[in-house]
Amino acid sequence: MDSGYRWDDLRVAYQVAESGSLSRAGKQLGINHTTVLRAVNRLEQQLNLRLFIRHQRGYQLTDAGHLMLEKMRPIVADMQLLFNTLSSIESSPSGTLRISTVSDFSAFFAPLLHGFRQQYPQIRVQIVATDDVLSLASGDIHVAIRIGQEPREPDIIAKRLISVKLQYYAAQSYIDNYGVPRSLADVNRHLWVMPSGEKMRLAGIDQVFERLDFQQVAYQSNSFNDIESAIREGMGIGPLSMVRKPLGSEDGLQVVDFGLRTGSADMWFVYHKDLRQSTRIRALQDFLIAHLPAV
Repeated sequence: MDSGYRWDDLRVAYQVAESGSLSRAGKQLGINHTTVLRAVNRLEQQLNLRLFIRHQRGYQLTDAGHLMLEKMRPIVADMQLLFNTLSSIESSPSGTLRISTVSDFSAFFAPLLHGFRQQYPQIRVQIVATDDVLSLASGDIHVAIRIGQEPREPDIIAKRLISVKLQYYAAQSYIDNYGVPRSLADVNRHLWVMPSGEKMRLAGIDQVFERLDFQQVAYQSNSFNDIESAIREGMGIGPLSMVRKPLGSEDGLQVVDFGLRTGSADMWFVYHKDLRQSTRIRALQDFLIAHLPAV
C-alpha cells in the first residue's frame, strides 16, 4: 500500500461511516457531495479495498469499513481533545464554548449566559440540553452543568456551584377538590405528578416512591417543565425545583408540606482536566459562581 495517504480522505471516509451518507457527511464537514465522493473513492483505490457498499438508502460498511470506524473513533476523539487543549491556551477568553445541561435548566441559564456574553462578547455559547451524561473525554462538550452527587469520572474537575432545593406543590384547583396530605402516611390518598427515569432516584422523590401505590401516579415525565404544567392543570401533587425562583400563590401554586424533608441537590460545574488552563472555562466558572447565589 502507498504510505502517502491523505489524512483528509480518511477523515471524510470516517464521517461517511458515522453518518451513513455522502450528503450528511458533507454537511458535517462543510464540503460538497462531489468532494466527499472523490475522497472516498481515492482512499479506497489507495487501500485497494472497499470500505463501503453503495445502495439507494446510503452507504453500508464492509468489514474493512467497520474496522476503520472502530479504530478511527478514539483517534478522532483524541484529535478533538488536542485541538481543544491547544485552543485553550489563549491570552483572553474567546472562541466557542459548548455547554451541556439538563433540559429543565436550559431556560434558567439563558439570562445568565446573556450576561456572560455581554461581559465576554468574543465567546460564542452553544447549549446542548439533554438529560444524558455526555462524555467530556471526547472533546465535543467543554463544560457540563450537572445536578446530584459529585461527578466521579476519571480525568475531570468538578466545582460545586449552588444547592438546588426541591419542594412539593399543588394547584389551588387540586387542593379545592382533594385537600392536601398531612403526613407521609397520607400519600396514597392523593394523586401525584412525578418524575420518571433517573430523576425517580433524587432525594425527596425516592422517599415518596417508596411509600406510593403506583396507581396513585396520575402523570409521569422525565421533564420538570412537563411536571410543572401538569401540576398547574390540577392533575396532582408533584415536586419542583427551586432553581429558577421560589414559587407561590402568585403563580397559582401552593407549597404542600406533608412532613417530608426533601433536602437539596448540588449543581456542579464539570470539565476535563486537560482544559483547566482554558480562559473561556475559567471565565464562565467565575461568572456563574459570582451570579448564581443571587438568582
